[in-house]
Amino acid sequence: MSPHLIWIMAAATLVATAHADEAAVRATLQQSFPQSPIQSISKSPVPGLVEAVVGGQVLYLTEDGRYLLGGPLFDVKADRNLTEARLEQVNAIPFDSLTLAWAIKRVKGNGARRIAIFEDPDCPYCRVLEQTLTSIDNLTVYVFLFPIDQLHPEAAAKSLAVWCAPDRAKAWDEVMRTGAVPAGTPRCANPMANIAEFAKRHRISGTPTTILADGRRLVGAVPRAQLEWELQRAAKP
Repeated sequence: MSPHLIWIMAAATLVATAHADEAAVRATLQQSFPQSPIQSISKSPVPGLVEAVVGGQVLYLTEDGRYLLGGPLFDVKADRNLTEARLEQVNAIPFDSLTLAWAIKRVKGNGARRIAIFEDPDCPYCRVLEQTLTSIDNLTVYVFLFPIDQLHPEAAAKSLAVWCAPDRAKAWDEVMRTGAVPAGTPRCANPMANIAEFAKRHRISGTPTTILADGRRLVGAVPRAQLEWELQRAAKP
């Protein structure tokens, strides 16, 4: 047998083995997370481990798919949480993918910085975040009304009342500040079904969820100092 043929056979064996390994990893993931989509399978920085992104989560598996690790993976030498950094990439939502016509727009100062927030009018943590925003300047805020019916049965009706109000921004501020909802029985075209579908597609399940200008998301009532730091970080080229 010629050396050239031996090389071809060896290469074919390596390719088959690589495919078999990925198949084993995929089989483990499908068995362990039958309801979650497998978004990617790739090499990890650690020899012998592969990285898998499943349903917005980052996991690590041995190459034969037998052992599954939940992380986080930490680079001690670089003092960096690799899993956290990867999750930021995986769960990022490009700001340009947001349909801003579905949002209530508010401008503070020169409005140079931008964020989008998915909020529920009956969410106590949304009220905390809204209070934090009163002390942050030079910011454009896009509020996407995202009532969570399972937690707040009256939130959808309140969201509709706000959206149908003559001055949506003023109505939203009043709801967040005092709880007062615009009077009357509102009827108007609204984007809430579209917002809910977008949220489901991007695995937004809680409020408040903030999308920064660079696409990273923040979950919960982020403290003022952290939010200012994140805004500065998002503004860097």
